[in-house]
Amino acid sequence: MRWLPSKKPAYPGKEIKLKSLLTAFRFLTILPLRVKIEESDELLASSMTFFPLVGLFIGGFLFLTYQISSILFSPLLVNALVLLGWVFITGALHLDGFMDTIDGLSGGKTKEERLKIMKDPSSGAKGTVGLVGLMGLKFLLLLEIEPFLKTGTLLLTPVVGRWSMVTAAYLAPYARMEGLGKAFITRKGGGTIFWASLTVALLGLVIFKFPFLYIIGVCLGITYLSTLYFKSRMGGITGDTLGALNEIIELTALFSIYSLSKARVFLS
Repeated sequence: MRWLPSKKPAYPGKEIKLKSLLTAFRFLTILPLRVKIEESDELLASSMTFFPLVGLFIGGFLFLTYQISSILFSPLLVNALVLLGWVFITGALHLDGFMDTIDGLSGGKTKEERLKIMKDPSSGAKGTVGLVGLMGLKFLLLLEIEPFLKTGTLLLTPVVGRWSMVTAAYLAPYARMEGLGKAFITRKGGGTIFWASLTVALLGLVIFKFPFLYIIGVCLGITYLSTLYFKSRMGGITGDTLGALNEIIELTALFSIYSLSKARVFLS
């Protein structure tokens, strides 16, 4: 009888992990990945394991932007370019969720009304004001953080922000019947939060050593309180609130690093 080679991959586990990683990059960045992947709810959920690694890639992009622009421009313009690069590499995905969340929370009287407002593609005045405030605070904090801390700050902040989304998925149910964020929250596995948290812990301790424990502690507290608030106002979380949480935690991480630098912790 003629032997026919198996069409199954030799290492199916590795193939699934690679697809999950590529899915995470496709979802969180604007990278034009020309790889055909049949996305499923399970694949989307498993991709959360790699959210912190995608955050590290984003941080690397910001670091390169900072290093190259520092050769040519003043600190004011350099930090403005870093902030623009931050928006560019993510396709403003989380900023859109941040604006929608503010519009929904400020404009609706009931859970149903808030969720309906968040579905509206147009942005309200409060969402726009919130965006301006967020970007302004990020810019000022980037400008104020000491140059010797800039590399670590740019590398770690996007990592912690995307880790917070994974954490929130374990703290609250999905608020809608259907939606883009449903797969991430309802199909998550038990190992996802472990590996995502381990990635953040290792990177944070390597970059900032023990002061990282303060940074991650504050970010974890804000993640928990924000998720509780979303749950009380909407009955759970959505894709928009996960994006908003990412922005809130990135701002929290920047402020925590700035506070530690002012306290001279990194010089002790």
